[in-house]
Amino acid sequence: MNFNEKLIAYIQLIRPVNVLITFLSIPVACWITGSKNWAIFLLSAITGALVAAGANAINDVFDIDIDKINKPTRPLPRGVLSINNARKLWLFSSAMAFGINLYLNIYALLIVVFAVGTLYYYSKKLKRTVLIGNITVSLMTAMAFVYGGALSKNISTAIIPAVFAFLVNFARELVKDAEDVEGDRMYGAETLAVKYGVRLTIRLSEIILFLLIALTILVAIASVYNVWFLYIVLVADVLLIVTVIILGRAYEASNSLKLASKMLKVSMVVGLLSIIFGSI
Repeated sequence: MNFNEKLIAYIQLIRPVNVLITFLSIPVACWITGSKNWAIFLLSAITGALVAAGANAINDVFDIDIDKINKPTRPLPRGVLSINNARKLWLFSSAMAFGINLYLNIYALLIVVFAVGTLYYYSKKLKRTVLIGNITVSLMTAMAFVYGGALSKNISTAIIPAVFAFLVNFARELVKDAEDVEGDRMYGAETLAVKYGVRLTIRLSEIILFLLIALTILVAIASVYNVWFLYIVLVADVLLIVTVIILGRAYEASNSLKLASKMLKVSMVVGLLSIIFGSI
């Protein structure tokens, strides 16, 4: 394998879209909580990207057997990268994140250490438990905003985007569980979809999305952010409504769950933009 092929495999391993979302989320949290220090923006964004990249790599290490069924084109099941390659990437990413936050402040370092440890345990054990795994990864995503708030010493204003992030990620985690139900059942994972069925899992995801839409409307009415938040979040809400419609067709179209998961990822980016422009 040449250098370019291996580089592409590493990029696939870390899930670049997820890493990019994390990279953007933390500076947003710093911005909306009052920080105007561009050095902090950059270092916190790099920290988030490193933690996310490492977490995605170690997740694939523990998921290699189940991914041979659910996601055979991933780098590890495909044999393009080894488990040792992925472990080394996790170690390197985590060490770099710790080093950066030694320079920032002790509270930031503690949050990063907690996040790295929790995400490792999530991949190793919690991921295959009913709801606990889903809640854990959603909390970790929301913690990106808490981390940004800690850096600017104003955590309270990070609460709203943290709640939004938790809800949309929780819904997406449930959709992914429904999508992976056959492989999870064969592997013995006790997800909500395996234990209580795909229908209940999808319904819970839809309820969470409706709750999220309602909360965005309330925040817009309360004028927490400027008018740009309203304009952009309405686009996100339309995407969420379309996602609910797609989920309603999940029993008729085999690719509906995968499409819904992608729609939620796009909704995350649009929602993030609404917070950015709403805070200017």
